[in-house]
Amino acid sequence: MTDNTPSKIPDKRPASPAENGPRKRHKADPPDFSQADEVVTFLIGPFTEGATPKTFLVHKEIVCYHSPVLNAAFNSGFVEGQTQTYKLEDVNQGTFKLFVQWLYFQKLALAVFEEDYDSEEHITDQDMEVVTYQQLVELWVLSDRLGIPILQNFVLQTIRRISDKINRVPTIILAYVYENSSEDSKLRQFFVNEVGSHANESFFGPKYKSRYPHQMLLDLAIWYTQPIDEAKEYTVEDFFVLVETQDSSKWA
Repeated sequence: MTDNTPSKIPDKRPASPAENGPRKRHKADPPDFSQADEVVTFLIGPFTEGATPKTFLVHKEIVCYHSPVLNAAFNSGFVEGQTQTYKLEDVNQGTFKLFVQWLYFQKLALAVFEEDYDSEEHITDQDMEVVTYQQLVELWVLSDRLGIPILQNFVLQTIRRISDKINRVPTIILAYVYENSSEDSKLRQFFVNEVGSHANESFFGPKYKSRYPHQMLLDLAIWYTQPIDEAKEYTVEDFFVLVETQDSSKWA
């Protein structure tokens, strides 16, 4: 059974390159699978008593094409290069499955986008929405760590599509967002706007008030004091990570 418990990364981490400014575009030859026999191993999950990490095998050229971090690791003299194995102890298995899916197809197959999906009919569907949101947020954090801004931006587009379809944001994920991002994070800014745009009185009732990080409440207070035309007329591209090109900084 896949463990969908949110993974933890220490709070108050340094700002990532994605949050400090435009990222340089990773230059690598597109995979043509001419070396299809070369695969690398990912060990996903904690190494603790009673818990065994899940093993994933992925084509090396596709991993190195998308991620400058993994490209450097697997082609180095360090342990990852020597063993062709990369450990991610704090990453959820379901999240990593989405990561691999995107590596190969640049899209995600999510139940929430199926034609017969209706979360109003089944409470289990609403539970699935929480898991989906959680895994997408974790995927944004993982792609930030691995230097894949195109995936970060794709994740935000996907979350926005879900928010538009179901017209709500699971507040239970907000603590994870703030624990795993810095003060100027695009991810934080995005969710402040999402909650501000979709929230009603029930969002801040006794049942949910403990789910809001203190800093997010302050950020929301600032958001609500902005003029309506500035606070609510935004697009998801406003929260994209910039990628540096030779001419200028452009969206990934």
